Amino acid sequence: MNGEVLAGRYRLLSPLGHGGAGEVWRAEDQVLARPVAVKLLRRMEGDPMDAAERFRTEARAAARLTHPNVVGTYDVGTAAGQVFLVMELVNGPDLAQLLRSQGLPSSKLVGDIALQGARALDAAHAAGIVHRDVKPGNLLLAPDGTLKITDFGIAEAAGLEGPGSTVLLGTASYVAPEQVRGQTATPASDWYALGCVLYELLGGRPPFVADDVESVLRQHLEATPVPIAVRRPDVPEGLAELVMRLLAKDPAARPASVAAVTELLNSQPTMVAPMDHGTRVLPLLPAAEAAAGATAGTSPGAAESADGGEPGDGLARLGFEPADDDEYEVAPEPASHRRATKGFPFPKVLLAAAVLLAGVVIAALLRQGVSNDTAEAGPPATTPSATVKPVVKPKPTPTPSKTPSKKLTPKPTPTKKPSEPQTASPQSLRTLARLVRESAQDGRGSRTVKEAAKDLDQAADALAEGHEQEAVRQFQSARMRLTAAERQHRWQGTPQIAALFASIGRTLPTGDGDNRNSNE
Repeated sequence: MNGEVLAGRYRLLSPLGHGGAGEVWRAEDQVLARPVAVKLLRRMEGDPMDAAERFRTEARAAARLTHPNVVGTYDVGTAAGQVFLVMELVNGPDLAQLLRSQGLPSSKLVGDIALQGARALDAAHAAGIVHRDVKPGNLLLAPDGTLKITDFGIAEAAGLEGPGSTVLLGTASYVAPEQVRGQTATPASDWYALGCVLYELLGGRPPFVADDVESVLRQHLEATPVPIAVRRPDVPEGLAELVMRLLAKDPAARPASVAAVTELLNSQPTMVAPMDHGTRVLPLLPAAEAAAGATAGTSPGAAESADGGEPGDGLARLGFEPADDDEYEVAPEPASHRRATKGFPFPKVLLAAAVLLAGVVIAALLRQGVSNDTAEAGPPATTPSATVKPVVKPKPTPTPSKTPSKKLTPKPTPTKKPSEPQTASPQSLRTLARLVRESAQDGRGSRTVKEAAKDLDQAADALAEGHEQEAVRQFQSARMRLTAAERQHRWQGTPQIAALFASIGRTLPTGDGDNRNSNE
């Protein structure tokens, strides 16, 4: 594919990375003689027109938005059945890469990232766009210090969502509680995800980490994160309060504007940048996706930075100085995309423990149906070796002579769960079959999804009759069908479906005593 020219204009030069939606290439716009990034949507079985139209709809929404902190869209099209999106090439690493290569950033830098991220979300939400996948891998730091949010490829314009849109598109470590419940993502969901990112930048790990995706999702719903001030006492009070408020379970309780973010950052004597007045939302033009003037960007999504250097090279060129954590100063918003943002200290603080990145997509839950494999989102990240288990209050021992010592960590919301796993039941399989069948009502990949639902019904019947091995076989068949459909973007599962696949897969009988022949 190297050297291939798309639409007689965009020459693909070298791959930058790949993600769930497709792969990203460094390319050259031969008409305007400029470097660009091209995202190729994964090829799908069957008629790709539905996916292409959805991709164009999302691109139109993103192209209407121009803002210094948002990576916009230049062009969208198809070539030889291949759908592609053209974006600005950002020669800088994403925050996930910076965490791995540089260690924890200073409080000053995180405060500035918070403000720039707030500006980006404010602009997108004002244009009716919900990102739905805010995570470190989608936040880029340009060489001039400008933060840019990228990958609006899976975002949808608010009000344009159709059936089946209440899906879990974000990474499990950064998904809002309401999304876990199966509700539609809203602007408040993006603010929650930003809070998760800021928490990870300051503490070296997301607010909730566990050995399996289902436990992470449950913690988003029920657990209280350890206050970031406990994990990192040097964080300024205003920044710490901002992070914890963004992680509120109630969407209405989260800060949801640049003004709210600025107010919290100013709750401790600091200097905060002036309000953003540079957002422009362009009118929607029927056929002209003219992205001229819309500076957009894309995350490399790979271990190397977009300019071919090592992650963090852009920071070295900026000449960051060691941070003075007694105060932090948020740099003013850049007047243009070329203007350097000052005051970005990024000290070479390398903690003894490695920075832990927990990126798990919903497809991992399907793969967990029988195995315990996990999938990581964004740039490759190692599975946490020192995973913090969900906090469960131990049973108090009635010892009148001793008084429990007080700990600095506030008591999390207790999440009492049965310690003994329950065996999967025919009813749980039928419930899963019903949910899967309902998820095909939008028509996308309906045949495959209906076949998967039929497999689950047959698994329930087999289990009810005591044919455990056949039940396992049918369950595996359904899981593989849906995993393939999701990978090909012909189906998107809900959180309930994913959680049921995970729990049933762990508790389904092994079938050692089955006397029924199964064609395995």
